[in-house]
Amino acid sequence: MTSTQQRLREEAAVFCQSLRPVLEQDEEWRRQGMLSDGDSREVYRLLGEAGWIGMSWPVEFGGRGLTRLTATLVEEVFGYHWLPLSSYLLSYKTIGAAIERYAEPALVDLLLPPISRGELIFCQGFSEPGAGSDLGSLTTRAELRGDTYVVTGHKIWTSSAQLSDWIYLGVRTDADTKHRGISVLVCPVDTPGIEVRSFPTLGGGYLCETFLDGVEIPVANLVGEVNGGWDVLMYTLDFERVTAEKLGGFAWVLNAVEERLRETDRLDRVAAGRISRLRGELHASRLLSFRAADNLDRELPGSASSAMAKLSGARLAQAIGDAAVDLLGLEGLAEGAEAAIEGRAAALYRASVGSTIAGGTAEVQQLVIARRGLGLR
Repeated sequence: MTSTQQRLREEAAVFCQSLRPVLEQDEEWRRQGMLSDGDSREVYRLLGEAGWIGMSWPVEFGGRGLTRLTATLVEEVFGYHWLPLSSYLLSYKTIGAAIERYAEPALVDLLLPPISRGELIFCQGFSEPGAGSDLGSLTTRAELRGDTYVVTGHKIWTSSAQLSDWIYLGVRTDADTKHRGISVLVCPVDTPGIEVRSFPTLGGGYLCETFLDGVEIPVANLVGEVNGGWDVLMYTLDFERVTAEKLGGFAWVLNAVEERLRETDRLDRVAAGRISRLRGELHASRLLSFRAADNLDRELPGSASSAMAKLSGARLAQAIGDAAVDLLGLEGLAEGAEAAIEGRAAALYRASVGSTIAGGTAEVQQLVIARRGLGLR
């Protein structure tokens, strides 16, 4: 780690501590078990005001011109302090990265600066009731009429849609081919014909269904080429699957469990050994995330390394969630400000159930690793 990276991590820790009064006013914050589930428009705005959004973007877009690896190191600190990060992760880290690379300059100029200021939030319309892990089977259709696409379909698991300003949509523009018949469009969420319905999740926070009925989107809002959206979607997922912010939260849980066991004279050799083994696995997962981020910086093929990072972090979430409630016993199941380790053991345990499904199932990650990392068929 360079001196600049270490300094930024220290500055990020101070910033996170300054947000504690804001976070404690949010009733949902303590129930947040995974960083991608929690959200707060106020925290997003404060991140933007302090210059923490768009760190790896060029200065002309409101960024700092830093590497993706440096941003990942800072995101780990955000996770350690349990910031609700869904808007940040979607708007900057994943969707923003794809817009910067694939969108026309006018669209980039329109969207990236307000994202970096914490003023514009994106949600991601990928999965559908019949197209989750097999994303190439999506059926939301976009019909070209003059200089406008008319979009009709149904998206599900749309994180942050209940408070988003714009939506990033995978749509079908050619019904005769699967992966090469997909395009990507963006538009404001308040565009006529869009309806969002939200529902709470087991792990804390909310997910949404998004219904699109004759939504008119200008051709100028196309990201990438017509029928070239599959490459755009995969590039987006390469960024989404680098999950250092979650690993920061896992590190906090391990530290807190160890301290609680020490305080209550329950830190025996078995418990200490289990925590040490999990710390070793956490360190390995961190290295996978850092390697994936470095590959993205160097514009190397990132799918396999990002899949490794995602799969490792998802399995680790379940292992640490299980260990936390097991080692703490009944007090590990309590929630709220007065509970042991602030109720985070139970929150992580609940949220980790979906970690090997959300963002691409464990089986899909293994397939990506086999095909794109090992060259298997």
